[in-house]
Amino acid sequence: MMPDYTYIFESFCKGRLSPFYNELYPALLRYAVKISGENLSYLAEDCVQSAILETYLHRESFESTLHWRNCLLRNIRNRVIDLIRKADCNKAYINNLLLSDQVEDDISLAIIYQDALDVIYAAVESLPEEYRKTFELSFIQGLKNAEIANLLCVAEITIKKRKARLLDKIRTMLGSDIDEHTLLIIIASDISRHAVG
Repeated sequence: MMPDYTYIFESFCKGRLSPFYNELYPALLRYAVKISGENLSYLAEDCVQSAILETYLHRESFESTLHWRNCLLRNIRNRVIDLIRKADCNKAYINNLLLSDQVEDDISLAIIYQDALDVIYAAVESLPEEYRKTFELSFIQGLKNAEIANLLCVAEITIKKRKARLLDKIRTMLGSDIDEHTLLIIIASDISRHAVG
């Protein structure tokens, strides 16, 4: 039996979406899967949902049920085309990346980055326990000086001095004028990388 498009359209325009999802959604999803192809079919639902939202936001501009249906189908088609274009661009980008010198550059940067991390952690390990604890709480856990001072039962100025000594030691070993902000970025990046891995 054919859906009652007029009723569905009128309900849709009034913000009642149950008839739309019950009657039309499965067919729209099949349409998106068909035109997206087997490789991208898993993203078809995103295209349909995005098209529905766009159509819903402009529901007052439709002149008729036919106009609404055509716009909805065109929206889905356009989103699938965008998806295919992006997939092709990403594929081309990955292929170019694998064939370019950029891989070598990326590996070189990764080696430099890892060397810097090794030096930083070696510098920290060479310091007394209270400095290692300050490093852990400040740069790994991200606590503020006042919080660290409270946890370690010392004055906040003591924590500031310890951090200054930490940075001096790291600067000496790196042979670079690294600041606290840069050190935080390097450590945070390393932590994120291990969390994802």
